[in-house]
Amino acid sequence: MKKLTLLLFLSFVSPTNYALSIVVKEEAPYIGRQLLNQGLSIEIINTVFQRAGIKSSIIFETWPRAYEGGVIGIYDVIGSIWKTKAREKDLVFSQPYLFHELKFIKRKTDTNIQFRQLSELNGLIVGVLKDYVYRGDFNQSRKILKLPQNHLIQNLIFLNENKIDITLGDMRKINYEINTYMRSNDNLQILPLALAIKSVHIAVSRSNPSHTDIINAFNLGLQNIKEDGTYDAILKKHDALYNIKLSQ
Repeated sequence: MKKLTLLLFLSFVSPTNYALSIVVKEEAPYIGRQLLNQGLSIEIINTVFQRAGIKSSIIFETWPRAYEGGVIGIYDVIGSIWKTKAREKDLVFSQPYLFHELKFIKRKTDTNIQFRQLSELNGLIVGVLKDYVYRGDFNQSRKILKLPQNHLIQNLIFLNENKIDITLGDMRKINYEINTYMRSNDNLQILPLALAIKSVHIAVSRSNPSHTDIINAFNLGLQNIKEDGTYDAILKKHDALYNIKLSQ
């Protein structure tokens, strides 16, 4: 029955000679031209649409161009995006296909630094990313000293060199950056409590007449690959590449 329902969607969204244009911003280890199967997010997206019988074409852009192009309909799908109420005015979102766990990482020797509540960060120098929306109260707090950088690896290096007290980022991103760029991580420790967990979706402009059909086809395909074990196999394969066992 699910397969039949999926085929009904395909008649709307997938003519034989047409491939959905999926716009993305490079963000290793999730998305990247040089990554295995172009990254974890891309392999999931392509597998879902392939399972649904829908052709897809990945287009790499800067985030402003990707977002604007998706909203106005230049591209059929934005491939990786967090869901917010403001964005829902222009976009329709799929079910989440991944989650970004934002956690703090510190030096093991700083045994006094912990994160159980936000007030424990008061007075600390925290390495953050410019214009990154972590969590409302964290972003707005004036008691936490935030030192912004353009890239997570800068904060990780500063942490290792004792230039900041603590930093934070997505768990997979932290593991990827350390594995790729840092020779030593023996003194680094990820704290167990996440500051935030962000769900990751595809999104389609409400101006696209097929937006409901595209999203429904993706959701059904995602459910399908989760039920048959394909989804877990993809996660396991990619996580094994960069999964450094930093104690928590």
